[in-house]
Amino acid sequence: MGFDHETVSLAVVIQKQVHSKKSGVMFSCNPITNDCSEIVIEASWGLGEAIVSGEVTPDEYIVDKNSLQIKNVIINEKRVQTIYDEELRQTVTKEVPEELRRERVLSDEEVITLASLAIRLEKHYGKPQDIEFAIDDTGIYIVQTRAITTVGKTVSPEKKEIKGKVLLKGIPASPGVGTGKARLVLGPEDFDKFQEGEVLVAKMTNPDFEPLMAKSSAIVTDEGGANCHAAIVSRELGKPCVVGTGEATRILKDGMIITVDGSHGVVYEGSIEIEEDKREVLESTRLTSFKPITATKIMLIATHSGVVKKYGHLVDGIGLLRLEFLIAQGGKHPVWFLNNKKLEEYTDFLVEKLREILSLMDPKPVIIRTLDMRTDEYRNLEGGENDPKEANPMLGWHGIRRSLDQPELFEAELQAYEQLIKDYGFKNVWIMFPFVVSWKEVKRAIKYVKRTGISPNKDAKIGVMVETPAAALTIEDIIRRTRIKFISFGTNDLTQLTLGVDRNNEIVQKIHSEKHPAVLKQIRRVIRIAKKHNVYTSICGQAGSDPEYAEKLVRYGIDSISVNPDAIELIRERVFRAEKKLILEGIRKKII
Repeated sequence: MGFDHETVSLAVVIQKQVHSKKSGVMFSCNPITNDCSEIVIEASWGLGEAIVSGEVTPDEYIVDKNSLQIKNVIINEKRVQTIYDEELRQTVTKEVPEELRRERVLSDEEVITLASLAIRLEKHYGKPQDIEFAIDDTGIYIVQTRAITTVGKTVSPEKKEIKGKVLLKGIPASPGVGTGKARLVLGPEDFDKFQEGEVLVAKMTNPDFEPLMAKSSAIVTDEGGANCHAAIVSRELGKPCVVGTGEATRILKDGMIITVDGSHGVVYEGSIEIEEDKREVLESTRLTSFKPITATKIMLIATHSGVVKKYGHLVDGIGLLRLEFLIAQGGKHPVWFLNNKKLEEYTDFLVEKLREILSLMDPKPVIIRTLDMRTDEYRNLEGGENDPKEANPMLGWHGIRRSLDQPELFEAELQAYEQLIKDYGFKNVWIMFPFVVSWKEVKRAIKYVKRTGISPNKDAKIGVMVETPAAALTIEDIIRRTRIKFISFGTNDLTQLTLGVDRNNEIVQKIHSEKHPAVLKQIRRVIRIAKKHNVYTSICGQAGSDPEYAEKLVRYGIDSISVNPDAIELIRERVFRAEKKLILEGIRKKII
């Protein structure tokens, strides 16, 4: 890879590839009920990829942690498996032989052995563990273990007799009860028909489904286990979810009223009154173990209010609020409001969505990135089909350049911020312009801010994303000529544009690295210049969630680091250690 071995120490990890005949995931604390007296094991045939990706509904085994007695076994039909093909020398997905589809994967002995390993791992790391395992002819291998970050106090759902017709049973993936019209969504072609408050019914979800999941009353899928995409995102959003039903898309019909009990994995016909489990304690106790205080602020990367509700109390603010996700929840592309001359509706919609998030975080800062919708994204939204088709949308018409080219739309967005500041009294609004390449763009954008009645850096702090080499190299001009108060690194784009690597191109993915010296030099230089002018510095790219990268940023003197929800604890701890180390080094230098 061209590293200088005199200055860089490298370790090469050589690890056995386990060609597992069966594999799975295991939780040393039940992630659905938060009952830490139970161990949950999911298993299927072949390699673990089919389970993690949600392609297969695995068997489920629940074990009493104290007695190691198997409390429950659910055998599901496992239709596909991922295996290693010796001839092709790669993994392939194949159908499971008919005789194995409804066969139990793990023996009692294997279940007990795995449960014992889960107990040992939890004891060793001092926290409940999310574990992946593989089993071949030589035995059991633990291939990964990490802390479960969403465990609160033990809350066991009460099993009450409920009068109602049961339509489906599956795996309880996210607790709670949701009622609404069933809406079958088999692909993007069905996205438009989905309405607020309906129950999303799908074979399996992926990131494209997230706007629908956010506005649903509940989610039901044919496939998946407790660790699939639908389960994880539903828990983040706080939506009741049942996965692995096997036949939801066949049995449930569009428009029929159903009730989804995510705590017990049951779908009922009609509107059924079910008393929800008392789980409020989970939100207030989530991740409330010792939280070290750091001088470097730990901020959250957020896309919707559900994430803010669950993690907002753990951070010092929101370092990046993506406007596009909120807009997608409404089902209409911004250009629809522009073309239909309904910009006031657009403003009102943004006020409604942002008001909730600002209230949840008040008085902590919320950095709102102005609209950065590329022409190849969200075309499925109403009006999105009218966007131009570009050869390279990632380097095309988006960010501040598009806002300036569509001033009416930009002003409607800014008027939403003005209402939130003036009418609702929020003082935690920070406005950030994306994809900047010159101070002239920023100057023009600030003029529009003033025209809406917002006093820059008094009513709301104004800043820019440093995600282009042009912004990084001319940052001093931008600061001096526009008087911005903060900058935030978008390392995803800064890396791709510096190295000339399309981050979505798997062929050149090996070259894409935020740790490339050219990227790090730009970041270090920008922080130094910003410090000189008393400008606040942050990072909102994915690199901030990397512990090693976070430590570098602390050494460079960054003011805040924005991270994904699952990295909050890890990054705060690493930052705390890095700051202590810097203090200790300073003391030692003075002593010596």
